[in-house]
Amino acid sequence: MCARSHIAPKRLVAPGPTAEELDLIFTAAAQAPDHGNIQPWRFILVPQEKRAALGQAFTHALQERDANASETELNIAYEKAFRAPCLILAVVNQGPTEPEIPYHERQIALGCAIQNMLLMAHTLSIGSGITSGQAMNSRFVREVFRLTPNEEAMCCLTFGQVITYKSKRKRSNVSEIVSSME
Repeated sequence: MCARSHIAPKRLVAPGPTAEELDLIFTAAAQAPDHGNIQPWRFILVPQEKRAALGQAFTHALQERDANASETELNIAYEKAFRAPCLILAVVNQGPTEPEIPYHERQIALGCAIQNMLLMAHTLSIGSGITSGQAMNSRFVREVFRLTPNEEAMCCLTFGQVITYKSKRKRSNVSEIVSSME
């Protein structure tokens, strides 16, 4: 598990995960801790035939943020919807729950589900990555995914076959991240 690393969507190519592999990836997500058993998150798979609508949402979100965005910048925003063969939106419920579970605990639960998915993909020799950005909760992205008022888009997960690897980043030594209570 220590060998898993982020692979940028532009470095992922088809084929994406098979239906059976996706089932294993989502099954791994379902094993995440869930304080209160409230299932505070969900995932939305973006099929190829819906990528253009997502690309338009990214473009409109950029235009709303930057009325002077260039044609090149708008094209880059649009193309982000097509960069990986498998694209999944991770969504967390930020509304009231029964029992009442703090929002930060729901985010942690989603993070655990995402990590389980990434580790399962790694186990299956599938490249994976996480992307986010300013468009995540724009009204355009919210509309294209039909998010409820209580839901927040947290990130996109991308999966596919790796065509190139970036050089490995330096990881912290255990002694740098662990201390003892005094």
